[in-house]
Amino acid sequence: MRGRVSRLSTLCKRFAAILRKCDVETFLNIGRLYPEIAPLEKRIDMHIGLLRRDDFKEGECVDDIVKYDFQPLVLF
Repeated sequence: MRGRVSRLSTLCKRFAAILRKCDVETFLNIGRLYPEIAPLEKRIDMHIGLLRRDDFKEGECVDDIVKYDFQPLVLF
């Protein structure tokens, strides 16, 4: 599990770095991906909330990470 969460963390950091440094046209093009990314963001927020309340379900988190295919995000 730790490896998968680490991979997701690295991918999110790379994505955020790209958003901070890209030009306006690239930023707008990336913005078109939002409908695809929004459900993933909500699930991640849910798991963070569960961690804060000590109700974290490790199996469910791993299932979510495996369920989402992160290959489309690795475009950069």
